[in-house]
Amino acid sequence: MLRRECRMELAGVAAAFGVIMFLISKSVSVGLALLIGGGIIGLFSKLSLDGFFLAVASGVLSPITIELAIAVALISGLGRLMRESGDLETMVSSLVAQFRNPKVLSMLLPSLIGTISIPGGAIMSAPMVEENGNLLGLDAASKAAVNLFSRHFGYFVYPLHASIIILSELFEVRKATLIGFNVPAMLVGLFIAYNLFFRGVDYQAADRSDGNSTAVNLKNFLLSFSPVLAALSLVLLLEVPFYLAMAVGVLIALMRGLPSENRLGAVKARLVKFFKEWVNYRLVFTIIGLMTFRALIEASGVVGSLAGSLFAFGIPLPVLVVVLGLVAAYLTGSDMAATGILAAFFAPLVPSGLAVPYTSLLFASAMVGYLVSPIHLCLILTNEHFEARYSVVLRKMALPLLAMLITAAVQALLFLG
Repeated sequence: MLRRECRMELAGVAAAFGVIMFLISKSVSVGLALLIGGGIIGLFSKLSLDGFFLAVASGVLSPITIELAIAVALISGLGRLMRESGDLETMVSSLVAQFRNPKVLSMLLPSLIGTISIPGGAIMSAPMVEENGNLLGLDAASKAAVNLFSRHFGYFVYPLHASIIILSELFEVRKATLIGFNVPAMLVGLFIAYNLFFRGVDYQAADRSDGNSTAVNLKNFLLSFSPVLAALSLVLLLEVPFYLAMAVGVLIALMRGLPSENRLGAVKARLVKFFKEWVNYRLVFTIIGLMTFRALIEASGVVGSLAGSLFAFGIPLPVLVVVLGLVAAYLTGSDMAATGILAAFFAPLVPSGLAVPYTSLLFASAMVGYLVSPIHLCLILTNEHFEARYSVVLRKMALPLLAMLITAAVQALLFLG
């Protein structure tokens, strides 16, 4: 039997989760929901009033919080900046002119646009997928599944994706190591999706050349994609802190596509728009709420009680990671919210030396739950664009998503022994 104090703490955890999920489902900002959830945990714990405010202050003012908030702010505004400069249009047109295979283009374009963080950004690639899908004779549900899956599968290995950044920081694992662990699940899902979505499809290669040579198209693509490429190179090759790498990427994007006259004025106008209109400050507040929530969990000592209850009830930690990852992402419609909330609980419970398998498993579970969530904005907008039914699109994606989750689980279990 669990002692009374332990039962109270666990009741607080359950209440906090329930309130967080409920508030997010009612369109309350994730950051505010996390702050309220953290307050509930503090209320049910043995934490004093002074301890509570000290934990809140440490969560808000910690260097990790500040770095994450800056990185997410810059990432959220970069996509709009690249649209303003014309780089996004050039990037897409250079690929369309070079690739004649509509199958490849149908999956390549959404995944590439997915590297530029724009909420509901799947709607940007939907017309391109529709054009290629019509050439292939795909039905509406197939085109919707292609668009949705293709936009998100690359997140498994994309170092500037918010969940990768958050998990690598909270579990203290290197991004490159986590990405390497995610590769098998991504490749399995991609192989199955490609062969399933386009099964039995016959097509004639469409000539959509713009008259430019391969070298010119490659140059145009690299130049237009240079803000993201620069940030990726700094993070992966030189291990520059992600917030500094993103600042470099934003500076490059800021100087791209300027008018020949009054360039300084154009830069100033973009800077004003960037910080006033294009940065998603709700995401910044989410990071602050997440890190405050984490600090309250650590200060309350509830993790020890959670570990004790897991041991008492005999629930294997990998099972709990998968189940809660799926449920939290499904209910919140956000992989970032799910991974952030759960990482704060699981990071202290993971045995030393096993952080990477557990982190990868949590990421895969949250991504699958997120992709099938009925409140996932990309899913909603994609289905509306193609006039496809939610249940039919889910059936189309079920096999590749399940294969990704099984691959991640098998790989984690092999490493966990």
